Amino acid sequence: MFCLYRSKIILAVFVIIVTNLFSSESSAQSKVQKLLNKLDKHYYYPQNKGLKRISSRLVWQQENFQSENMFTIKKPEFSFKGELEDGVFVKKIKIFNNSKKLTNKENLEDIKFLNNYLDVFIPKTLREKFLSFKGTINSNKRKEIVLLLKSRETKDNYLDYKLFIDTENWRILKIIFRQGREPEKVVGKFFYTQKDGKWVVEETVSVFKINDQKYIEKTKYKYKSLESFWLVYDVDQTVMKEGSKILTYNFTLKDYKLD
Repeated sequence: MFCLYRSKIILAVFVIIVTNLFSSESSAQSKVQKLLNKLDKHYYYPQNKGLKRISSRLVWQQENFQSENMFTIKKPEFSFKGELEDGVFVKKIKIFNNSKKLTNKENLEDIKFLNNYLDVFIPKTLREKFLSFKGTINSNKRKEIVLLLKSRETKDNYLDYKLFIDTENWRILKIIFRQGREPEKVVGKFFYTQKDGKWVVEETVSVFKINDQKYIEKTKYKYKSLESFWLVYDVDQTVMKEGSKILTYNFTLKDYKLD
């Protein structure tokens, strides 16, 4: 009888501890979501201004500097398309109708590469980007919050982000990204301008290492106003390796169709 009573007490204490633990974690995650929502209110997102559908022609080229002579590779044209579905802006790259014919393998390789830039053309909200991440808020300076976000879904190939947030202007100044493969650590800095009183990224600078060699990636964004929306229309990216330029990319979006 005593053993049964004692077991019930232990079980009750365990339930209380677990309940408090989940309650505390839920409260912490609620604060993280509120922080991301507050940041999102200070950033410009075309989808939050009423953009529901977009399509454009994507013209792009690559310049290589790995040999003594620089040479330009003009890439085939593709289409960039996006549509708002259940509150999420779904984006994709498709083969452009008038594009020169390539093999399926070449098309797939180019589309896979261009998929890395979908969020450059129409950015995800921070809340959407970090929906599956667990967060911790720290504050080590008067006007700065450090937000650590870890993926709930990866184990071996871990993902985590450390965001350094300027609480005077409510924008991210620096981000440290870590993962379980090279580059294992990327440090990125953001430079901004404003459109309709909200922040848009004008330039990013990322520093990382691959095989103990230092790379610097600089990306510049240009915007144009179309049908009351501010949209990225030109992206220039330069990649440097150990202080020498090795690659540049240019992406230009043309012939926009909006809804």
